[in-house]
Amino acid sequence: MGQYMTDELKKVEIHDYQAFGQLITEYATGAKPWPETLEGLKQATKDIATIPDTYKALQVIQACEEVLLLRLPPRRMTEESLAKYGDASAKAYPLPDFYARKDEMSEHDFYLSRVADYTIAVCT
Repeated sequence: MGQYMTDELKKVEIHDYQAFGQLITEYATGAKPWPETLEGLKQATKDIATIPDTYKALQVIQACEEVLLLRLPPRRMTEESLAKYGDASAKAYPLPDFYARKDEMSEHDFYLSRVADYTIAVCT
C-alpha cells in the first residue's frame, strides 16, 4: 500500500465545475500560482469543491507538449471499479451532471467544466 493509503477511498467532490475549471485554467496559464500544499488547495477551492480529509498530500504536475503524461489511477481504486462495474448498460455509469446539460452551455463553459472533470477524475 502507498504511504498515504487509507481504508476508505473518497473522491474530490466538485460543487461548481465551471469555477473549478477556471481556477485550474488560471494555474495552467500562470495567471495564478498553483498551491504548494494540500491545505492551500483546500483554501483555494473551499467554496467550489470538497477535498476529503483522506488526502494527505498534494502533487501538481503540469504536462508539456512534447511529453505524453500517462496518469494512472490508483491501483486499488481501479481494482474496485473493475469488480463493481460489469456488463450492465453504461446508462447508469456516474458522470458529472454538466454532461447532461452540455447543449445548454456555451463552449467556453463546457470547456471549463471538462477541465475540472479531467483534472480530478479517477476511473471509478
